[in-house]
Formats: sequence, C-alpha cells, structure tokens
Amino acid sequence: MKPVVQVFSFDLVSKLLLGVMGLALIRFMPEVEYARYTLALSISSTISQILTSSFNRIYIVGYQRLPFGGALSLLGVQLWIVAALAILMYPLAKSIEGSYWFAMILILATCLLDFSKTFYQRELKFTRFSIIELARSLAFVITLLPLIYFVRYSIRAWQVIALQAVVMIIVFSLFFNKHLDLRQLLKVSDTSRFARAVVKSDYKYLVGYFSILAVFSQIDVFILKIMTDDQTLATYGSAFRYYSLLSLALGAVHVVLLPLIQKLESATEFDHLMVKQRKLLVLFAPLVLIAAGVSKWVLPWIDHGKYPDAVAVFRILCISTLVSFTFSPYVNLVMRFEDFKFLLIVVGIGLLLSVSLNLMLIPVLKAVGTAITTLTTFGLINGLIFLRAKKHRNALVPLPEYNS
Repeated sequence: MKPVVQVFSFDLVSKLLLGVMGLALIRFMPEVEYARYTLALSISSTISQILTSSFNRIYIVGYQRLPFGGALSLLGVQLWIVAALAILMYPLAKSIEGSYWFAMILILATCLLDFSKTFYQRELKFTRFSIIELARSLAFVITLLPLIYFVRYSIRAWQVIALQAVVMIIVFSLFFNKHLDLRQLLKVSDTSRFARAVVKSDYKYLVGYFSILAVFSQIDVFILKIMTDDQTLATYGSAFRYYSLLSLALGAVHVVLLPLIQKLESATEFDHLMVKQRKLLVLFAPLVLIAAGVSKWVLPWIDHGKYPDAVAVFRILCISTLVSFTFSPYVNLVMRFEDFKFLLIVVGIGLLLSVSLNLMLIPVLKAVGTAITTLTTFGLINGLIFLRAKKHRNALVPLPEYNS
C-alpha cells in the first residue's frame, strides 16, 4: 500500500498544518464568531460535497461510459450549479451575517481545487495529488498567521473564509493552468450533454447518494443551530474540528482504494487489498485511543475552557472514527458494481434516523446527543454497506489457478 502511505504522509503534514490553524481559531475566535464560522463551513461543505463527491467520483468510475466532451465539461457542470445556487440560496444570507458571499466563493474554490486533485487521482499521479493539498495548506498557514498576530481575539468568520477561498483559487491556477481551457470549461453544449447522460443513467443515483450524504454529514450542525444557542453550536464545531484531524487517515485510504478497486480482476486481489487496509487499522486505532485519553487535558488548554463539553463529544466521535475506518472502505467495491440505488436508499435511511435521534437527544444532551447520533447513524450506514460489499466481492471473477 505504498500509494496509501504516500498520500497519507503528505496529507498528514497538510492536515496537521490546517489542524494547528484550526486549533488557533478555536483559541482566538470569539464564541459567536466561531459558531458563525461553523455554520458557514457546514453550508459550503454541504454544497461542495454534493458537487465534488458525486461528479468527481463519476469522473473516475464512469469516464469510459459517459460523454464527457473533455474532462472540463464535468467541472463546468459544477460551476454552473454553484452560480445558480448562489442566487437561489440568498435568503439564507442573514443566518451567517457578513459571510454568505464569502461562503459561496469558498464553494466555487473548493470545486476548482478538488477537481484538479481528482484529475491527477484518476491518472494515479498520487504525488501530484498530494502536493496540491500540501501547497493549499502551506499557503493558508502563511496568510492566516499574520491575521491572527494582528487581530488576535477579534478574528471574524468572513476573514478566515475569504482567505481559504483565495488560497484555493491560487493553488488551482498554479497546478492546473496548463490543462485549463476556459472555452471548454464554460461550453454549455458539452456540460448539458453530460448532465443529460447522467440523468438517463444509473449515475443519477450516485449523485443522489452523495447529495443526501452531504446533507447527512452536516445535518447535525443545522439542527443545533435551530434548537440550541451559539455556545452549543461552537462546542460541537470545536470537537468536530479535532475529529476531522483523525479522519485524515480515512481520507487517504479512500483516495487510493477507489481507483485501485476499479482495476481489480478477482476476489483474491480484493481480499489482499483489504488485508493491507486492516494492517493500517492496527496502526491507527492506538493513536485514536491515545487522542481520546489525553483530550481531558489538551482540549481545555487549547480553548481556554470555553467549551467544557467538547471532551465528551470528541471521545464519542473517536469511536465513530474507528467504525468508519474499519468498514467505510468497502463502499468503493459497491461503487465498482455501480450499485448506486442501494447507496441512495441506505444513506436516505441514515438521514431520517439522524434527524429523528437529533430531535430526541439534543433537548436533553445538547452537543453530546448530536455526537451519539453521529456514531449511531454512521455505524448503521457503514454496517449495511459492508454487508452489501461482501455480496459483490463474491461476484468478482477469480483468477485462474496456476498449474505447474
């Protein structure tokens, strides 16, 4: 699993840089601004995940079957959708005062940067993929540090979001410039032909799956915003930031496994791949347990005691991380067999369960209730996908035995 180690190593440095900056924001950003920042990121993450996860995944698993009209037609679809949503969602501007348009620009920037990474991922150029992410992180650190130094405890949400967006656009331009053709990117005929092909195929279920999954992954923040106060929202947002640091290992595994599983020819090859993944789990699990153990002292030191419930929330999310690392890689095999309708149904059930549990637990346990909901629903989804993947594994054609 050399590519996994490579991607993980680069991603580790990248995410550690972003993680340190994230911890600095928890420390210096006022509670109200951090709650606003959490909500703005959730909105931008929901939309960008719908677009990047679904369309970029289609680029990898469906490139030979769909009429792309060039790779940029896929990116063009995303950009046109962002432009339309920016107008349609304008009534939400008041909920994230002063940050709405910056959040929309961040969505646009995320689509650009993620597509450049996916372009190299499909080509199995994982070094290039990793360098782009590292460059983004370094540039963000370089620009954010002066802001923290001069503004200190008065950092505004819109300032950080604007920096993130500008950095992404610059890195995209530097690393993807030679492949960029604005005429092809904005060519309506190519983008519309590709969009129609997706709607007419089973790939529409994949888009639906990632759309619901994106809402599902952020629904807890939206419900907390509606049902609680800024303090509770900021508490969960801070704990989720620590949890995101642990999840970077899972992201590295998915980046490498998706294109590799597309090329598998036998169940034996798949089993060997999963054995290597389980070896990574043996290394990863102790780190998670250590992080959960020391959180009692580390988290209050970072946030100056502003979010006392963050420790309990983080520890519950640590368990969720282990569950996801163990079972979620199997989703790549389900996608290999284009079983998109099943994925759509499963994540739809997960979303309904998440809303129901959040409505029951938040009034009693607040942010802790949301963490329990996250663990329960992610566990259900990953378990069902694992069982489905085991069936698809048996459908892989075995390699013929060698007779000496």
